Amino acid sequence: MRRTAAGANRTGLIIVGLLVLLIGLAVLAIGLGFAAPILPGWEPGADLGLATSVLALPYSALAAIIVAVVLAVIGLRWLSVQIPRKDFAKPFRMQADARRGLTTVTAEVIAEAVAEDLESTDGLSDAQVILRGTARSPELLIHIDADERADIDAVIAEVADRVAGNASQALGAPLRAVALEVGIARTRSRRQRSVTL
Repeated sequence: MRRTAAGANRTGLIIVGLLVLLIGLAVLAIGLGFAAPILPGWEPGADLGLATSVLALPYSALAAIIVAVVLAVIGLRWLSVQIPRKDFAKPFRMQADARRGLTTVTAEVIAEAVAEDLESTDGLSDAQVILRGTARSPELLIHIDADERADIDAVIAEVADRVAGNASQALGAPLRAVALEVGIARTRSRRQRSVTL
């Protein structure tokens, strides 16, 4: 029931891959002598006095430290995005006309009410709910732990019909999507397994 950063990973990897590809193509062009017309003195076998003179400048060490700090910050930010996190919706505005009053409800409160409604279902031992979206198009992410002897089809049908219907009625809008993950709560000697539907 937690959101991971798969999209951010793909975006970051594409950016890093393109940068590494460009650097590799630049080094290949210098090595094959294609960069000599553009950058005089960078042909194969040339003295790299130009590069060493740049590195000998008084502020080159400071520039290297700044680049290292920026790369470290980018790396730490990337690592922080990898931490799975719950992604609740913003508080729901339950009335369309603010002139007659305004009622806001946090998504966590509604999710807890839906989880309590779920736990009254026969064969369920635990339920976790995340509410996303907006008041006009809400989405439910549900994780339930069902007893290993429970009728899973009946549990899924009750979640789809009764619980989703109650949540839709309480929100005053049809649910745009309902995602259900069913965990099998086995005996203590066995491990718990889950299936995503």
